[in-house]
Amino acid sequence: MIILQMQENIDSETSRSQYKSTDLAIIIPTKDRPKEVERLLNSICELDCKVGRIIVVASGQDIHNVVMAYSEKLNVEYYSSESGQIKQRNMGISLLDDSTKLVATMDDDAFFYKTAVSEMILFWNSVEPQTAGVGFNIVNQKRHKHNWLRGLLGVSVPEPGRVLKSGNSTSISNVKESIRSEWLNGGGTVWRQEILLKYPHAEIKSNWAVCEDAIYSYPKSKKYPLYVCHNSKINIEDVAMLREKIELYRYRGKTTFLWTLYFVLSNKELSIVHFIFFRCLQMTALFIYGLLFKDKFRSAYALGAFSGLAVFPIVRFNKYKIIKYIEEKT
Repeated sequence: MIILQMQENIDSETSRSQYKSTDLAIIIPTKDRPKEVERLLNSICELDCKVGRIIVVASGQDIHNVVMAYSEKLNVEYYSSESGQIKQRNMGISLLDDSTKLVATMDDDAFFYKTAVSEMILFWNSVEPQTAGVGFNIVNQKRHKHNWLRGLLGVSVPEPGRVLKSGNSTSISNVKESIRSEWLNGGGTVWRQEILLKYPHAEIKSNWAVCEDAIYSYPKSKKYPLYVCHNSKINIEDVAMLREKIELYRYRGKTTFLWTLYFVLSNKELSIVHFIFFRCLQMTALFIYGLLFKDKFRSAYALGAFSGLAVFPIVRFNKYKIIKYIEEKT
C-alpha cells in the first residue's frame, strides 16, 4: 500500500506542468495613463526573472513612444485599439501564440514587486494541472475583515475569496497565506491561455467595467481551481478614485449596482432578493454614515446606487436589458 501511494504521488507530481517565466505573457490594456504604464514597465524591468511577452493595448492618447522606449530592455509590443477594457484585453489575447502558456491580465495602474513573477511561477508548478487562474496578492489594498455588522449587511462571511448569494464578494487582497478563491481580480491575475481561449470574455461596452472580474472568474471556479498566491505581490492604485470627484462617486455607485445586478441574474445560485434587500440596506447605512460624518463621497456613492435601483422597474429580471441599458447610459 505504501509503495502504491508513493507511486501515485510520483505520478501526480510528474503530471503537473512545469512552467518557466518565459511561458508568461503580460497584457496591459490602458487609456490615457502614460505615467502609470511607465511605472508598470519599470517594475517589469526590475523583476528577478524574464517574461516571454509584454503586450500593451492602448486607446485614447497615443503612448507608442513611451512604451517602445523599453524595447531594448523588454520584449514589449504596442497596439492601438478602440476604447474598452475588455475589448482591449481580448485584442491582446488574440495576438498570443503557442509559445505562451500563461497570461497575466494587468491593470495599467498596477506594479510588480521584484519576486512577483518568480513566486507566481513556483506556485503554478505546485498546484493541480487543471487550475484555471492564480491571482497576485494585492498588498496595498485592505485585507478581508469580517464582523457581525458586515455579516448583517450581507457583505461578508469569515472567509476571503467567497461570493455571497447577494452578489457581494469578500476581499482577496493582502492575504496572509495562499488561498483557494471563488473569484479573481481582472487586473491582477495569471490565467492558463487555453482557459482564455476556451472561454472568451464577452464584451459589454461601458466606460467602467466594474464587476467584470467576478462576472468572468466566478463561473470558472465552479469547474476549475482558482487561487491567490500569497508570495506573489503587486500594488494596484485606484487612480480614478484618487481624483475625488463627486460625479465620479455617484457614477460608480450607479454602475456598480447595475453590473452587480447583471452578475446576480447570470448565476442561478445567487439571489435577486438577497441582492436588492442587502444592497438597499448597505446603501442606506452608507448614506447615513456620509451625513453623520460629513463624508460627501460616501453619500454620493449611495445616491448613485439608489439611482441604479430606480432603473430596476425598466430592466426587471432581464439581464440582456441590463446590458443594453449599461451600454446606452453608462
